[in-house]
Amino acid sequence: MLAKTADMLGKIVFTVLIACLALPLKAEETMQLWVTVDWEGLSLEEDNLQAMRSFREKFPHIPLLHLINPAYFLQPGANRAQIGSHIRSTFLPQDTVGLHLHPMRSLVQHCGVTFQTAPSISDAKEDCREASCGYSVSLEYAYSQLELTQLVACSSDLLVSNGFQRPRHFRAGAWQFGPKLQAALEANRFSWDSSYIDADLLTTRWHKDSRLVRLLKQLHPQSTPFEQPFALSVELMEYPNNASLADYTNTKHLLKLFEQLLTAQQTVMVLGFHQETASDYLVHLERAIPHMEKLARQKNVRIEWMH
Repeated sequence: MLAKTADMLGKIVFTVLIACLALPLKAEETMQLWVTVDWEGLSLEEDNLQAMRSFREKFPHIPLLHLINPAYFLQPGANRAQIGSHIRSTFLPQDTVGLHLHPMRSLVQHCGVTFQTAPSISDAKEDCREASCGYSVSLEYAYSQLELTQLVACSSDLLVSNGFQRPRHFRAGAWQFGPKLQAALEANRFSWDSSYIDADLLTTRWHKDSRLVRLLKQLHPQSTPFEQPFALSVELMEYPNNASLADYTNTKHLLKLFEQLLTAQQTVMVLGFHQETASDYLVHLERAIPHMEKLARQKNVRIEWMH
């Protein structure tokens, strides 16, 4: 009797063991991180370019998504070949090029669109004797859907004519993105946008009652730092800039955001910096990234660096 019972127990244990082995192993959790660069179209100073090159040397495994405003190529006396060379000096082979637009007068007029001076994201009046005139104008509020479609098409062509791939990724200057700009991107076959942002992420440098913050709260009233990618249409995905850019944050805040996203089991984080201020603020990412990678390992989460 005892022998029979032991035999039955052995069979049960064996059956359970086989069943357990047949179960699929729990997949390692993955978190996708995008590091974006906003090339504003204002200047290409060597200290900022060198800060980017140094970053690439420290983190060669991290691709960058370069969102470029082609207004660089329209500055007075611009040497287009040299400008392209300066930009590419910060690239690695795995990088991707997208489009970033601030509607500077030089670019808007080059594209055959009537230049607008308002509404602006800033209370400060622009000096239109400067090449950057129009930088602070809101794309969504200042221009019609037809004008934006023409501006996006022309700006894309300008990148291509200067040796860059045709962009399919986009971010609006000052995150000034709404239905008209969305339609313009769809008409130009863009597939990826990162113009949504929680305006409160910018209050480290912009007052909560500033024009920029007010405009963004109108455009993206539901955005939070936990916002994840969603479909704007069948062809266009939105990847919210849910970790802001380095100018508006610091190492401690980036780590806090990253940990909060991990804890909430959110799987996408979009962060980045501006080329024009890389020498001042890129260090925030440089210091945060090793800690982020360590924290991910501790939580058995694999970081997938996207581009």
